[in-house]
Amino acid sequence: MTAHRQSQESDGSTTDEWEKVAARCRDCGAIYSAWVLADETVQPIGRKDGCRCGTAEFEALSR
Repeated sequence: MTAHRQSQESDGSTTDEWEKVAARCRDCGAIYSAWVLADETVQPIGRKDGCRCGTAEFEALSR
């Protein structure tokens, strides 16, 4: 899987870059498509509250 990058203008003076990856829940192992944000946070796409098991910690698999 190749990484996809997306840029977003946050305040007109800086650009935050996101990288689309496969990510795994650290608790239950569920796999999601996710964004790796500029601060290295892994955020599953469409799951703002985290994994279905309740955790919010993920690891990027495809960087």
